[in-house]
Order: sequence, then C-alpha cells, then structure tokens
Amino acid sequence: MLPTLWPGDVLTIRALSPEQVERGELVLYMRHGRFFIHRVTRRNFMLEETCLITRGDCMSEDDPPVRRGELLGKVTEVERVGSVFRPARRLPLSRELVAYMLGHSSLLRQVVLRLWNYFHTSEAQADATFVRAA
Repeated sequence: MLPTLWPGDVLTIRALSPEQVERGELVLYMRHGRFFIHRVTRRNFMLEETCLITRGDCMSEDDPPVRRGELLGKVTEVERVGSVFRPARRLPLSRELVAYMLGHSSLLRQVVLRLWNYFHTSEAQADATFVRAA
C-alpha cells in the first residue's frame, strides 16, 4: 500500500460490515490465509450480498470482490514514527504519481524501501542503544 502505508506502521482497525465502508477507505481482509490492506474503489452487490472492490495504491487492477466473511475491518488510524494520523480517503496527485511509479518500477520500489529501512532502522537501533545504556 505504498505510499500510504510503510513498513513499521502500526494500524488501528475497527470491525464493521461492508455496508458501513465508504469509497476510498482502507480495509483489512483475509483471503487464502493472507492479510490484505487495500483501498475500497467501490461497493458491488452480488447475489444479494454487498461486496467490496478494492485495489492497492500501487496496483493497476482491482482485486477480486471482498465478501462479508473476508472483511475484518477498516483502518481508522496509522501510527508512524511517533505520530498518529487518519488515512486520507483520496490520495493527493503527488502521491498518486509516486504510487504509479512504485507500482511500475520494481527497481525504484526496492531502492525506496531500502532507503526507508536504512533511515528507520538506524533510528530504532539508536533508540535501543540509548535505552540499554540508561
């Protein structure tokens, strides 16, 4: 879900039904034993059941419909490096451009994630060293 979510983010999830989810919100669902967090692009009514159509911010195609039994909840807060924020329901144009580039260039995605890890691992190691020293 780059650039909205980054490794190490701590998410707060609120359980709800597909009817309570709005377009643009981030949802957590489980499929085939794996967790996914993607943005809702629309709601779809299939066989008298409301399903959610989702897509990762870097992805070019929608995911298969998310059924009621797969939905675990929506992301209400993101904690990142000491700050807490609510995820926006729409990406600003600058982030859409970043998402597009990250989704279409595996080299760029690898470089960005390595840089992210380098800068955030350094801070965590420094904090851990300080705590151990105290």
